[in-house]
Amino acid sequence: ARNPRHQLAASAQYWLGETYYVRQDYQNAAVAFADGYKNYPKGNKAPDTLLKLGMSLAALKKDPDACAVYDRLAKEYPTAPEIVRRRATEERRKSRCS
Repeated sequence: ARNPRHQLAASAQYWLGETYYVRQDYQNAAVAFADGYKNYPKGNKAPDTLLKLGMSLAALKKDPDACAVYDRLAKEYPTAPEIVRRRATEERRKSRCS
């Protein structure tokens, strides 16, 4: 929060969300990941951030919102790392996205 323009700020925001996610605090995880995407859409963790935002929303039983996030991930980051794209495909299936 004190250094929002630091080169590692996007990564720090992602890891903050991850700490909530692994503790199954999906509401705070979703907020942290959404903030990370909003504030650092060009950051090195942006595709990962959207993936985890979608997963957090799915865990909150907000599948339509999760599907919209997975669609955005595919559209905005078509060259995301293969592992992120593959995981997004799996998560889309779990959320029954069309």
